[in-house]
Amino acid sequence: MILDAAQTWSNLWATIGAMFLTKDDSGINYLTRIILAIVVIVVGFFAIRLIIFIIKKSMGIRKKGPDIDVSAKFFIVQIIKIILWLLLAFLVINILKISVTGIAGITSAITVALGLALQDLISCFASGLLILQQKNIVTGDFICVKNAYGSSEGTVTGIHLFFTFLKTPTGQEVTIPNNNMQKAVIINYTRLGRRRLDFDVGIAYDADVELAKKLLADMVKDDKRVLPDGGVSVYVYELGAYSVGVRLRVWTSVEDYWPLYNELPEKVLLAFRENNIYIPSSTDRTISKS
Repeated sequence: MILDAAQTWSNLWATIGAMFLTKDDSGINYLTRIILAIVVIVVGFFAIRLIIFIIKKSMGIRKKGPDIDVSAKFFIVQIIKIILWLLLAFLVINILKISVTGIAGITSAITVALGLALQDLISCFASGLLILQQKNIVTGDFICVKNAYGSSEGTVTGIHLFFTFLKTPTGQEVTIPNNNMQKAVIINYTRLGRRRLDFDVGIAYDADVELAKKLLADMVKDDKRVLPDGGVSVYVYELGAYSVGVRLRVWTSVEDYWPLYNELPEKVLLAFRENNIYIPSSTDRTISKS
């Protein structure tokens, strides 16, 4: 029994030794090919990192260029990285003299299975290409995305291989699959470079409407953030159950929209108090109903 076991192990090691040390037609044994393949993988790994670094550096990947959006640059780099890894894989297969015919059959079966399992990811990838090609949105745009799953609003921080990322005004990150982006209704607040600001306030029915309109107009008359070609409009837009709705409408740049909008409530409140223009509250509604 002991001799049989020893003979079995001896035969096994001899078989393994013959497998790795027997030279092929080119005069190289398989062990040498494995060592060479490992060296190629290590060298290829660092070579790919170096190539990607050089590409990123030459494209200014951290900056938004005048012609190519930073997300498009990132997308291109990812594609190049995948191609380089595929080339490295084929090189290693060639070094190891692995039968391509056998791999082709296995690859075909795997491809079919993965195609069915990953069809959503493939759809996301294709949609990402379309988004970058159409340039409807680019990194830095403030957008609102409306689709069957709801709506999201924020600044585009990146369009990657499968997902688009938004940063909301409250500092949250929203991840949206690219195929959902392609099907969504997208409102781009940034693309045209200017936005219309509508500020609404309700005043009491017995308040001086003309004075209220004048005060609103005076608040933005000399403000350099208001675009002169858009003009300043102040008008009554609603006769509500408890108040008269007055609207201030101006045009401003995308960058100045929120700073200007956030300053108006306090200015309106102080100006209306100083001029005895009453703004009805929910308490007044409760009293009137009783």
